[in-house]
Amino acid sequence: MADDRLGQILGQLRSRGGRVTAPRRAIITALLDAGEHVTAEELVDAVKLMDPEIHLSTVYRTLETLTDLGVVDHVHLGHGPAVYHLSDDAHYHLVCYHCGSIIELPPDAFDALGDRFQRDYGFRLDARHFALGGHCRACA
Repeated sequence: MADDRLGQILGQLRSRGGRVTAPRRAIITALLDAGEHVTAEELVDAVKLMDPEIHLSTVYRTLETLTDLGVVDHVHLGHGPAVYHLSDDAHYHLVCYHCGSIIELPPDAFDALGDRFQRDYGFRLDARHFALGGHCRACA
C-alpha cells in the first residue's frame, strides 16, 4: 500500500512539473514512513538513515519545492518549528494551549465559515498553514 501511495505522490509531482530525484523520493518516503507531522530536522535525520550523502540544505530546498508544487503542506502548530505532511492527507488542526494535544479536522470542516467569508467579505479562506488554538475537551 505504501508503494502505491508513493507512486501516486510521485505521479502528482511529475504532473505538476516537478522532477523525481533520489532526494525527493527519499524525503517523500520519509514522510510516508513518519505517518504524522514531522519537523524538517526530523526529516533530515530520517533521510540521512536512507542516504547519508543527502545534505541538510537539500532537504530544506526540497521541502520548499515540494510545498510550492502542492505535494507537501507545512503547518505551524504553535510556537515551535513548522511541521510537514503530505498534501494528499489534507486536514486542518486544532491545538490545545494547555496540554498541546492536536486534533485533526477533515478537509470540509471550515466549508461553512469559508463560504461566509467569501460571501460577506470576498475573502477566500486557506487555513492549512496555521492551527487554531484553544482548549481541548479535557482541559476546558
